[in-house]
Amino acid sequence: MKHYIKKAILIFNKNITAKISNKYKLNHKDKGVINFIDIGSVGGLPEPWQSNAFRVKYLLNFEPNETIKEGLNFMTYNTAIWRKEEERPFYIYKGLKGTGSSLLEQNYEYVQENFDSLKNKGPKRLAITWFERSKLVKTLNLKCKSLDAILNEKFPSKDFHFIKIDAQGAELNILKGAETALKKCVGLHLELFSIPLYKNMALLPEVEEYLSQHDFKLVKKFPPHGTFNSQNDCLFLKKKEDDTFATLIRQFYNI
Repeated sequence: MKHYIKKAILIFNKNITAKISNKYKLNHKDKGVINFIDIGSVGGLPEPWQSNAFRVKYLLNFEPNETIKEGLNFMTYNTAIWRKEEERPFYIYKGLKGTGSSLLEQNYEYVQENFDSLKNKGPKRLAITWFERSKLVKTLNLKCKSLDAILNEKFPSKDFHFIKIDAQGAELNILKGAETALKKCVGLHLELFSIPLYKNMALLPEVEEYLSQHDFKLVKKFPPHGTFNSQNDCLFLKKKEDDTFATLIRQFYNI
């Protein structure tokens, strides 16, 4: 009987734990030191941050399709982030749970013209389903703000040390509206593209050059992923790394 009771308790605890949001693991036992911004936060904190959430003191995340939520050490803000305040179309595509949706349009012409070479890159199942998954479902008009404007309004006295952006091609536009934040920031985790799957997007070399002008260097480029192996996660750190935050970030990423 004790065996079954113990097993039932383990199953119960496992189910409860699975339902607890990553947000409630932040700053565990006041061990958090890094204030973190997550732009494009579907699915919660990415690795290695999920495993190190207890070192995150405060999380500010943005997701246009979610409702505003606020707690002691986190805030989910439902404004789209762009380089300036304006209303822009947000394109929602057919991909699973709207994956691939963006402030930029899918570049059908490029993919059609280059499909014979593109289809041999990356997972085959993603290549052959790209056109179907990339069908436009609807377009929303979203009010956009720059990151600097929001931080100045909501967090005038708080420094954010790390910014993660997964915005389906809009990364450079977002960074150009965050130049004040970049001065205080130590590290960046960006998903950057090597091929133009979206119209008028900046590719990895252009973003790297821009960030170099703001004293960041690319310290780790992860293996390509996504349809046609089009994307790489990239870690940037300030060129002057004599900093407690940079040391922690390097530990998290095993570099």
